[in-house]
Amino acid sequence: MTDAIIIPDTGMAIVTDFLSAGGATVPKWIDWGTGTTAPVAGNTALETVKSDEARTVGTGSQATTNTTNDTYQVVGTITCASSGAAITEVGLFDALTSGNLFLRGTFSAINLNVADSIEFTIKTVYDQG
Repeated sequence: MTDAIIIPDTGMAIVTDFLSAGGATVPKWIDWGTGTTAPVAGNTALETVKSDEARTVGTGSQATTNTTNDTYQVVGTITCASSGAAITEVGLFDALTSGNLFLRGTFSAINLNVADSIEFTIKTVYDQG
């Protein structure tokens, strides 16, 4: 379903902060939006946040894609609260509000009405290439 996805510069900083024991916060808050511009390394936020809903906290875990525990996975659901929209982007952040963008993805529109939900499964696969 994903058309484009990137770990931007701010996400790379979170990774290196963990590796250096700098005390980074685990990125597990999911937000969505209606932006359609492909992600780039300089992204620090979603392009167009659908601000009617708060970020939701996802459940983070290790998963296996190619090699044991090579994937960081976050699963979370957001429910459309007050107005329908065509959702086209998702972001993973290290805080409920504000915070740093760890990952941003864009995809074909998912049209939602009030009370509709999307369960996102966001996987960051660390691959040796």
